[in-house]
Amino acid sequence: MKPSAALADLPPPPSLERGEGARWTPAYCKARTEKVVAEYCARHGIPCYLPLLRQKRRYQRRTVEVFLPMFRGYVFARLGQENRALFLECHRIVHLVEVDDAQEGVLVAELRELQRLEQLQDAVELEVMPEIRPGTPVTVADGPLRGTSGIVEVRKGKTRVVVNIELLGRSVVAEMDLGELEVDGEN
Repeated sequence: MKPSAALADLPPPPSLERGEGARWTPAYCKARTEKVVAEYCARHGIPCYLPLLRQKRRYQRRTVEVFLPMFRGYVFARLGQENRALFLECHRIVHLVEVDDAQEGVLVAELRELQRLEQLQDAVELEVMPEIRPGTPVTVADGPLRGTSGIVEVRKGKTRVVVNIELLGRSVVAEMDLGELEVDGEN
């Protein structure tokens, strides 16, 4: 499947039911092979989910709608004893992220939420961002504070970046949009 595939060309989202003896498992794939793995799964009857993010790209004078994997390098497959070896035979899987029953329950709930969001892409623009937790060192990537380093803090439901001036023993706090932050060490 080409990156510019139309929505009609994409397989329908799978039923995310939990099966006896089979678990939904995140699989890390070789670079840029997520759609190939999803097609392989469809051909071999392996339940698989590849969340896709709709983006509009402009090429010269025309705008093209493309569907790219939401989580670069990952597909989610329901694997059990009978189909695990067949899944690994596609030779594009780097490793499987093992999950236990409790983790699978959380994963399935999150994948259902992703499916809901994926279906709303006509009305809402989605953007995938790294998880930024309180205490994470960040650098402001955009806006008037670009280049400023600080630590994420959440107070009263608002995300704030705390910039410490160690020499003076003081801090300055600014409220920020998460989209303006980059986690230190990810570049």
